[in-house]
Amino acid sequence: MRKIPTLFLLIFTILFVGCGEQPTKKEAPLVKRDTLCNTFPITYRGHIYIKGDVDSVSGNFVFDTGATNLYLDSIFYKENSFSYQNTFDAYIPGAGINQQKIKVIDDIVTFRFDKHLYQTKRVPVIVLKPILGDYADGILGLQYFNSSVMEINYKEQFIRVSDNIDSIDISNYSRITFKNQNDRLFIPLKVNINNAISIEGEYLLDFGSGNSVSITTPTARNYRLQNSINKKVGFYTKYGGIGGESASYDFMAKSVEIGGFTMKDVTMDYSTDKKGAMASSKHNGLIGNKILEQFDIIIDFANNHLYIKPNSDYGKPFRFSKLGFSFVDRYKTLNAWIVTGMYNNCNAEKAGLKIDDKIVSINGTEVKNIGYENQREFIEKLTDITLTIERNGERSEIIFRTKPVL
Repeated sequence: MRKIPTLFLLIFTILFVGCGEQPTKKEAPLVKRDTLCNTFPITYRGHIYIKGDVDSVSGNFVFDTGATNLYLDSIFYKENSFSYQNTFDAYIPGAGINQQKIKVIDDIVTFRFDKHLYQTKRVPVIVLKPILGDYADGILGLQYFNSSVMEINYKEQFIRVSDNIDSIDISNYSRITFKNQNDRLFIPLKVNINNAISIEGEYLLDFGSGNSVSITTPTARNYRLQNSINKKVGFYTKYGGIGGESASYDFMAKSVEIGGFTMKDVTMDYSTDKKGAMASSKHNGLIGNKILEQFDIIIDFANNHLYIKPNSDYGKPFRFSKLGFSFVDRYKTLNAWIVTGMYNNCNAEKAGLKIDDKIVSINGTEVKNIGYENQREFIEKLTDITLTIERNGERSEIIFRTKPVL
C-alpha cells in the first residue's frame, strides 16, 4: 500500500508577521452540546475524517491530535467565498523542513459537526489538499474533544463522545496513562528494533499520522539506526507535511509493545529530517493510525488515560508498499492523482515515474472512476500496472510490476 503522510501537521507555534495585534495564544473554542453522549460516523482511510459545516458550508475534516483548533484548507476557503473581514498573515511550522506562509481568520468562525456547535477565532487557512488530496477540507484539533471522553471505532467507523468515563464499560480494556503537555499527548511505548536495540520511552500519540511508528531524527541518531539497520529503504516526499519536503527510511522492527500487547514484525520508519517536527528531541517519535487501527480506542482526556482493546484486525500482518510511491487524489481540482513521494530504486521509479506526475488512468481505468473509498482495494489487487501520466502537458505511459519495496 502507498505510504500515507506521517505527521502531516504537528503545530508547535504560529509565527505572526505584519502589523497590528500580535496574539500569543489561539482562543479556545466555545462549545454547545445538545446531548451528554452521542455517536457520529467517520470515514477512515489512513486518517480519520469527520463531516462538518463551517458557517453552513459542508466539508470533511481530519481529526488530528497533533493540532489544536480548527484549520481550513486554502482551496476550500477560496472556492466558498467566505466573507470574513479580519485576517492577518503568519508562518506555520510542521512536518517537513520548511515553514508555510498562511492566512489567519481573526473573525468568529462557527463550526458544527453532528450535535456539536462551536464558535472560535484565529483559524489558520493552510495548504492541505496537496498533502492529503481533495477529500480533505480542513483539520479538527484536540481542543474540540479535550473536555470529554472519546471512543474511536476504526472497524465500524464511528466516534462516540461522552462527558465522563463512568458511563462506559472499560472492563476488557487495557489502560495506559498519558502525559498532556501543551495539548500534546505522550504515551509510554517500547520499540524493539532488533535483538540488540530497544527504544523505550515517550512517543507522541498522533491520530494525524497515517503510519505506524515514526522515530525522530535525534532518536535515530542516538541509537545509530543508520548503521544498525541493514535492511531498509529510503523514501522522499515533497509533501510530507505543512513544512513540505521530508525524508525517511522504512524498515521492519522486531516488535512494538503497547499497553501490555506485543505487535510483531512492524513496518515503520525513522526520519532523517534536519528541520521541522521530526527533528524534535522532545520525544522518541510518534505512534499513528497503522498501530491504533488494530484496537478499539477510548481517550479519557480529563484523567489522562488511554484505553485500548484489540479489534478483529489485531495481529494483521504489517506490509511494505508494493506500489513504490505515494499519491493523493486531486481529480476534483486537477483532474488527476498526483505523485507525492517515491521509494528509492522502486520499480515505478526505474520505469520513469517522477514526483508531481499527474496520473490520469491506471490499466485503462480513468482515475475519475475510482472512488475515494475504493482506491485502496483497487490498487492492492494489481500486479502489472500501466499508468497513463501527464508531465509538462504531454501524456505518456509508465509500465511496471508491483513489488514490495523491501
